[in-house]
Amino acid sequence: MRVVFDTNIFVSALILPGSRAEQALTRVVDGSDRLILSKPILDELLTVLSRKFSRDREELARVAVWLGELAEWVRPA
Repeated sequence: MRVVFDTNIFVSALILPGSRAEQALTRVVDGSDRLILSKPILDELLTVLSRKFSRDREELARVAVWLGELAEWVRPA
């Protein structure tokens, strides 16, 4: 199944261990589902992680690279 997560789902998956969002992301990591991602969603996620959760640049870069390698990229019209 192809899935698209909004920023709230990503934040829950990354910040709240054991959440349903984390379970959904685990399905992507395991290869059960395919993550569809766009640059605007990734940009918003990194902004939220930085501003609201005080993540540093190094951690943000790791998240960006990890998701970038995990996802199928699209450019919405």
